[in-house]
Amino acid sequence: MSARFKPLEGQVIVVTGAGSGLGLTIARLAAKAGAAVVLSAGDEATVRTACAEIGGRCHPVAADLSTADGCDRVARAAVARFGRIDSWIEASGAETALVSTVQALAKHLGEGEGSAALVAFGQRIDKAARAELRQAKGRIAATLIKLPKDWRHDSPAKAAAEAALHAIAKPMGEMAVAAKGKSLTAVTQVRKHPGVLVGVGLLAVAGAALWFGRGRIAGAAAAARPRIASAGRAVLTGVVKRRPLLAAQIVAKHPKQAARLAKALR
Repeated sequence: MSARFKPLEGQVIVVTGAGSGLGLTIARLAAKAGAAVVLSAGDEATVRTACAEIGGRCHPVAADLSTADGCDRVARAAVARFGRIDSWIEASGAETALVSTVQALAKHLGEGEGSAALVAFGQRIDKAARAELRQAKGRIAATLIKLPKDWRHDSPAKAAAEAALHAIAKPMGEMAVAAKGKSLTAVTQVRKHPGVLVGVGLLAVAGAALWFGRGRIAGAAAAARPRIASAGRAVLTGVVKRRPLLAAQIVAKHPKQAARLAKALR
């Protein structure tokens, strides 16, 4: 999916399973980004304590998220408190929660209020949930984040939480967290930053043609090199402007490669 939604600071986000672990980490990051956050978990005292700790525009709702009534209760509370729901991050881990979540979200979106983003964690979206998403007729953009097989409740949650917040601003259909949970997989990183892939691909093609080519192929590649370099500069400049911290981290980690790339793009 390539749809884009509101920036985080303008969103009303429901986070289930927010009493601890991954859900709580997501809620903290969302609130820090300026979003209005509805925290939900089964234990009322836990979710109220978490909400008090987070502060800001935070609203606690205790509900049994394994039931349709529980998910509907959360949706009604979110709409009553903040007027709408922009995104829903299902981190409760309840097996039946996703179907009920889609039903509740579709029911409380309201007519003419646009689309909502839905993020779920697991290895797949089951048939029942997919059927409910089809019934929503494109009004719910779902992203599945695959957690590693060695994932535990106390695994590092920051990478998965940041992936979830990325997905509600730009739904991607599917993402994956690498083993041990400390980062995203390389494929997911490339999908998050397609401009980097395009720039590297252009340079790789030009380099291969110049290195292995002969006669007309080498001549054509040499003639095209200034244009490719110009396109590569534009792509990489855009990436640096959008992701300055990421660019700085890459340069610091691979200084020699960065110097060679800068030389090639002159």
